[in-house]
Amino acid sequence: MSQLFPENIRKVGLFPLSLGDQGKDYFATALKRLDAMGVNYIVSLPEGGEYRFFAGRDEERAASFNVLLADESIDLLFAIRGGVGAVRTLEYIDWELLFRRNIPVVGYSDMTGFLLAAWGKGFKNGIAGRMAESSFGGALTPEELDCSAKALRNCVAGKVVSPAEEAPLRGLKPGSVTAPVVPCCLLLLMSLIGTPWMPDLTGTILVIESIGADAYQVERDLTQLEQCGILQTLGGLVFGTFLSCGSPEYLPEIFRDYAQKVPGPVCCDFKFGHKEPGAVIRVGGQATLTVADSGAVAFA
Repeated sequence: MSQLFPENIRKVGLFPLSLGDQGKDYFATALKRLDAMGVNYIVSLPEGGEYRFFAGRDEERAASFNVLLADESIDLLFAIRGGVGAVRTLEYIDWELLFRRNIPVVGYSDMTGFLLAAWGKGFKNGIAGRMAESSFGGALTPEELDCSAKALRNCVAGKVVSPAEEAPLRGLKPGSVTAPVVPCCLLLLMSLIGTPWMPDLTGTILVIESIGADAYQVERDLTQLEQCGILQTLGGLVFGTFLSCGSPEYLPEIFRDYAQKVPGPVCCDFKFGHKEPGAVIRVGGQATLTVADSGAVAFA
């Protein structure tokens, strides 16, 4: 029995919709760890090889995904890595087949573009919060690997919000809402605005995280979300992990300012994003966010 996935996941398909191999040993390490966890997997790579910094040309990366999707023995699709380029493949994805198979697709970071677009078109089985190489190929301790594995397993089994570790959240605006949860990397969310792939976020609990963005870039993106009228329509807002951000001392004030733009509850310090281990979230699953007047937060 796999330690990583429930028993109904017989075989996993590993695919790259984004970057190619960056000359690291992370993927080989990830495969060894997946083997040790008892995961039965198959890897599908673009036939033409890498193209620029992508794993392959757009059509070829999508084709490697579609091949796995068409394999009836595969019960879950697991992104190998993120980076950049997944949104370039959207027009080549076999959406009809994806909706018919309705098997879980797991990834985060650059895969946010795919998961948001898929959910907006009606796909109900996207899971944000792990990738094969990024989550299982790095220098993680056995305890961190165990936390990552448990969070992913719980979410694939049906849990909507599966924290990797219990950590207190900080309330920024009180209220309570039960709504679909939409987790994403802020940069990828911004890249979809104005495109046919941008989902309607009205009434949702938006969970955002970022990596490598200066505080002024985070504020600029939040300003755009406000000026587009998106913040004002949210059911709630959760600030996740903002990793390796320039001028991080400004982020708490920025979060407090933009919390007031949201009609529902807002909190921060949620362990979701690019820092392992972190939470795993089922895209569009119903959850309840409650922020008390005291600042105490419940999110599940």
